[in-house]
Amino acid sequence: MVVNSTAPTGVFAALRVRDYRIYWSTGLVSNIGSAMQGVALDWFVLTLTHSGTALGWVVGLQFAPVLLFGLWGGVVADRYDRRTLLLWTQSLYAVQALLLSIMVLSGHAPLWLLYVLSFALGSVFTVENPARLSFVTDLVGRALIPKAAGLNILSLNAARLIGPAIAGVLIDAIGAGWVFAVNAASFTVVLAGLLSIRPRVRQKPGVPRPSWTRAGAEGLRYVAARPELVGVFTVFGLTATFAVNFPTTLTLFAGRVFDVGSRGLGFMNTALAVGTVAGTIAATRGVSPRVRTVVVGALLFGGCEALAALMPSYPAFLALLLPTGFTLMTLNTAVSAFVQSEVSDAMRGRVMSVYTVISMGGSPVGGSVIGWISQHAGVRWGLAFGAVTAVVSAVAVALWLTRRSPSRLAPAVPTRRIGELPPSQGRSTAPSCDRDPTPASEPSAGRAPAD
Repeated sequence: MVVNSTAPTGVFAALRVRDYRIYWSTGLVSNIGSAMQGVALDWFVLTLTHSGTALGWVVGLQFAPVLLFGLWGGVVADRYDRRTLLLWTQSLYAVQALLLSIMVLSGHAPLWLLYVLSFALGSVFTVENPARLSFVTDLVGRALIPKAAGLNILSLNAARLIGPAIAGVLIDAIGAGWVFAVNAASFTVVLAGLLSIRPRVRQKPGVPRPSWTRAGAEGLRYVAARPELVGVFTVFGLTATFAVNFPTTLTLFAGRVFDVGSRGLGFMNTALAVGTVAGTIAATRGVSPRVRTVVVGALLFGGCEALAALMPSYPAFLALLLPTGFTLMTLNTAVSAFVQSEVSDAMRGRVMSVYTVISMGGSPVGGSVIGWISQHAGVRWGLAFGAVTAVVSAVAVALWLTRRSPSRLAPAVPTRRIGELPPSQGRSTAPSCDRDPTPASEPSAGRAPAD
């Protein structure tokens, strides 16, 4: 496959590459199916148990493996052929969805088995996510990575826009079990696309594979030595852990606050997705890699989410989900831009593993805490707690960095394109991938969180 060395202009420039065009279009089909499954699973658990705590555990267990094994997911993606890894992981996703379908349709779906399948889903995700995001480099080459990364985010957000609305209708019409079956079938499209792709050979002769034992520690040490990265990861991690629990909070709002049923839940997810799609399109025009942008993004997102928690009616709540999704995507893009501009190519994979753990690894804790608060203090308090956490963490980090040095909130790097390396830094010119995990990113095959 021949890839141009210079990046063509236009948002959709990466789609000119045949293999990436196949990869993106088939992935969109599967992302929609996964978004449908996410809504169906949340609704099924709530109707089965009538417990916000149980719902929080199902969501949290999907992220637990990220916290436990996430630092090594990137190492697997660097050590083995990514296309082969994707064929295996997508097949396992299909098996998980098929098992859910059989369990529900047969009437034998105990809660403990739903917990097991949720944990299994998250375990596959720890390998699939870095392999999927890194695979883009093998398809389009370095010059087109920013364009391809933006299209990946657009695919995920478009799926969140379309999938939940379809799921809300199908759950009422045919039941959650058949929604799981539809998702299982969607993975056949992805597997067919992967089999037709022939990516470039990426491993150079004589280049050693990364070490299993030192991968996590090296990434953590790299981050700890840079206060700006520590500050950005702190804001993003706390916000992702406690403020981005929409599978739990939106399901509870639909079932307990507004009593709008599964169809109303689908519209909630769609409204949030409309905001994220708009935020993604706005962010593609360029985000300055600054700590200040991250802090402001977290403040705006927390403020919008707090206002949503106070809305007295379903239409007003639905309307507030639009700016909430918009500001969330602005924050995600700002964090990704800052991290990508600060990290050297030699350490990129290991630091992005830390990034993935921070952005999604706290969800088992966050989902359980928000579920418990919603169960005992009220659903509005659960959503408001996450919003306040985002605001307080942003203010605290801003004050901490300002005391260390006022320049911490100034532009972190000289003005240049994201990913462009100044000659004086002497960084490696190895291909890199602009990874932007979207917590919300709820994980996928479930839920795709990250791109």
